[in-house]
Amino acid sequence: MKQLLWLRGPTTAATSGDFVLTDPSYFYAGDDEFHVPRGCKVKLWSVQLQGTAFEAQINVSHDSGSSYVAAGPVFDLQADGFQNYSFEGRPLVIVESRTGLERMKVAFAQAGSVATSSIALLVEITDED
Repeated sequence: MKQLLWLRGPTTAATSGDFVLTDPSYFYAGDDEFHVPRGCKVKLWSVQLQGTAFEAQINVSHDSGSSYVAAGPVFDLQADGFQNYSFEGRPLVIVESRTGLERMKVAFAQAGSVATSSIALLVEITDED
């Protein structure tokens, strides 16, 4: 099984929080965390940031969401505009689910309380290497 998803979400009118991510092709009601099925990997192919300056960090949990740790780099939009991070040829593996308890979410931090920015992540969920 291999599935590509465009997860998208806006910032909120807070200085920090978690993105509520959706993919209209598969689900309309977004969520701030996603369960990774046992035996699957989440691979990151691309991250697009747009709007006013903010930072985004992908976090993973190995205990059903009780605690989260950072996974991968901090993605930074330093000034108003658009920033693309691409991992062509070799995607960034975010999490491998070995127990079925793994979850992932994306946090943001911004200087002002404005809801004018957004993120889009191209992720692959696969049970193949």
